Amino acid sequence: MAITIPASAVKTFEKVMGALGGEDYSYYLFDVKNANENPKARKVVEMVVYVPQAKRVTAAANIQASLDGDGIIAKVLEKETELDVYLIDDLKKYIRILVKPNGSKGSGGGSAATAIQESAQCVYAAMRYYCGDKEIYTEEDLKCGMDHVDVGGTKLEDIMGLPKEWKEGSMKGANEIFEKVGGSGYIFFRGDRLLDDGSIKNAFKRVKGQTNLSSEDKWNPADIWMAKKSEIASIKKHLDGENTIDCLNNALLQRFNDGSLIGISLKKIEGNAKMDAKNNQPASVRKANEKAKFVKYDLTYLSSMDVYLYYGPGTFEKFQARNFGGSTKGDWKLELKGKSAAQGKIQGTVLIELLKNAGFANISQFNIPTWAESAPGTGAAQKKITNEIYDLLKKHNADKFDPSKKAETDSKADIAIQDKSWRYSKLAGLRFLDWLKHTCKDKDMAMKEIYLYASSQSDKSSVYYKLQ
Repeated sequence: MAITIPASAVKTFEKVMGALGGEDYSYYLFDVKNANENPKARKVVEMVVYVPQAKRVTAAANIQASLDGDGIIAKVLEKETELDVYLIDDLKKYIRILVKPNGSKGSGGGSAATAIQESAQCVYAAMRYYCGDKEIYTEEDLKCGMDHVDVGGTKLEDIMGLPKEWKEGSMKGANEIFEKVGGSGYIFFRGDRLLDDGSIKNAFKRVKGQTNLSSEDKWNPADIWMAKKSEIASIKKHLDGENTIDCLNNALLQRFNDGSLIGISLKKIEGNAKMDAKNNQPASVRKANEKAKFVKYDLTYLSSMDVYLYYGPGTFEKFQARNFGGSTKGDWKLELKGKSAAQGKIQGTVLIELLKNAGFANISQFNIPTWAESAPGTGAAQKKITNEIYDLLKKHNADKFDPSKKAETDSKADIAIQDKSWRYSKLAGLRFLDWLKHTCKDKDMAMKEIYLYASSQSDKSSVYYKLQ
């Protein structure tokens, strides 16, 4: 029997659904177990999210971080694999999320769900090209689409089992691809051995050492590819022959411009689909035209471990600086936020190297704290960290922070008992903010470099379409 989400919880539940997917995770294997319409009930919805056993704590932390970045109050509970998400319009009520191991829900968890979603976009795009423009696609149309894709081990029944919203999003995406690219004779693929996990992946491996890019995704974040069937042999030969990053990028740009090979990065589609070309201009031109700059920051006292850095005036034109390692490790990153999904991350140590290579020699004055030194407590070492956090919160006028001498003892006592992840994350964010505001000689250029890298638009990144 289908479970109806109570009206009071719908807006918050939609935010939860958005938080189940990010730049480097996807947790769309889930069940809604209970919903309580009783107006006196505090727990209005209970849902289970299934992930691999080893990813449970990280998954809960990722969901919390995403919701926090969207202005939703979410609290990870003591077990670290459960969290309560408080309703937007009634903070006395909440949605309980239980993060459980895959078990009977299948292996692979989030990665398996991502593969199905990306494969679905391939199939729907193929249907649009080979079956015509339709509002409703039948099972026969889906079978037709499957004849023109190579999506590894993803099966037709996997795609047919996707929720309605993902099918509708895939249909919108297919129409947008057809409108922007046009042409004919394409095969759509992801995770195939010949090109995606073959020549493309191998080409980047050969030249990665010539870049400061941390991963293939920062070079080209395409999730799916489309290629002219008649050109596949020549495309493979072309890519296999490139041995420098600049020549490889030029080869992909040539293929992009003649329409024989096109990579597409996918973001969850809410509302109308939009697809824009990225990195289709020389790197120097891209950098000159990029308008990202340091605009402002958001900083709170105790309620959040995050620091937000805005590169533009819009609500979502910002980076969320925080620990992404949950309660078990330090993994400080800057995440590029978007309206419906995260747009990319940059790891802290990569950030330092990026800015150093861009000419910011004084970035060496910024140090990410160690996980060990961030532990709570009142010993000498812990007090040193507590005092530094206090001083920087005061220096940068954190919201809800009382700077008076009278409140100092209580404030430091509050900071001293915060958990390890909070202290690590807060100090790293504060130190970077302090460097950016008071040591960095060109704040706007620094933000531009960070934006271009996180959004996979650095001078060594290659051309692709972004569909969102």
